[in-house]
Amino acid sequence: MSNEPRFAHAFDPATRAHMGAVRLQPSPDGAWHLPDFTVDVAPLQPAAECQALRLSDDGKRWEVVSDYRNRMLWATSTAMPVPNRLALGDPLPEGVTLAEPVRLDGTTPQCNAWDPGRDEWILLPDYSNRPTWNKADGSVAKALQRGQPLPATVTDHAPPSDRSALITYDDGAGAWVSIAPPKPSDVPSAGPA
Repeated sequence: MSNEPRFAHAFDPATRAHMGAVRLQPSPDGAWHLPDFTVDVAPLQPAAECQALRLSDDGKRWEVVSDYRNRMLWATSTAMPVPNRLALGDPLPEGVTLAEPVRLDGTTPQCNAWDPGRDEWILLPDYSNRPTWNKADGSVAKALQRGQPLPATVTDHAPPSDRSALITYDDGAGAWVSIAPPKPSDVPSAGPA
């Protein structure tokens, strides 16, 4: 009898997923019996990330299959988490990614958007939930869509609450400034009627 250790490979009875090598012990009569839910077939290759080994239906070989179980999933349309109900061997569904969106601190007007060409998240401007004002006179500006940049004629800096004078936004100063009303001498006089 050989003193060299012998191994079998355990599998999950429900999913047939590879559970690892199991060292065998000979019985008193010297025979090598396989425990339940083990096979004497070794995997030919290891599984990579998001893959697992699964015993074939006939129990004679190990197959490499996708394995996204217990992974965080994100909807590419909303950048929101998606409940993961994937089983061993299920492919990643359309419109779902493993890539976590960029963490936003809420202070900058940005949103996550999925770029399918680059297969990654990118940041786009997002003023859709922020108030904006027209720079010319401080009036409320038209609502902007998600992903639409802030137009040059609009700002998200609130105008002063005191509106006793006309105001405009000074891009150079980055602030609202009062506009002096025209002086009576600047107003053309009306001619005789």
